[in-house]
Amino acid sequence: MNFRSQYSSRPELIDDHTAESADAPARTVLSAVRTWLRPACETARGGVNWRDILSGVGLRQDGIEHFDLLMRSLMRVSYRPLDMRCRCASELGKDEAVILQTIALLQRTHSGAALRMLSEWLPGPAVSGVLKLIRWFAIDLLDAGVELDMQARRVSYMH
Repeated sequence: MNFRSQYSSRPELIDDHTAESADAPARTVLSAVRTWLRPACETARGGVNWRDILSGVGLRQDGIEHFDLLMRSLMRVSYRPLDMRCRCASELGKDEAVILQTIALLQRTHSGAALRMLSEWLPGPAVSGVLKLIRWFAIDLLDAGVELDMQARRVSYMH
């Protein structure tokens, strides 16, 4: 798969990136995603809840509900198991990188590029619904002052 945007001179996803080098807003979203998927990580200490992570950065209740809808939708529509890591992992999974980059694109109103990214990942009939949910969540993040950087995101692939 080629994840290069025709509007960008640099790749949107690159191999071998660690989650720790992501910016703070991206780490917050990544932590919420991973906690939503694996709430009982054995190695992550403390009883952190994904709702607490999102409300801790200022998301209102409707933003938290949009995130939950987005994650439930992704679980249902993906052709394959989501390529996402455990809460304690340092690598960034491919699907995690797509979510982060799609949010960053939508926060800058680059809907076409976001649509292309999702189209390469999800079944055609599901793309518009997921795009709408990610757009709502991206706007909710902006309303809370959480803006993700558009950047090359290095990922490690499941084998």
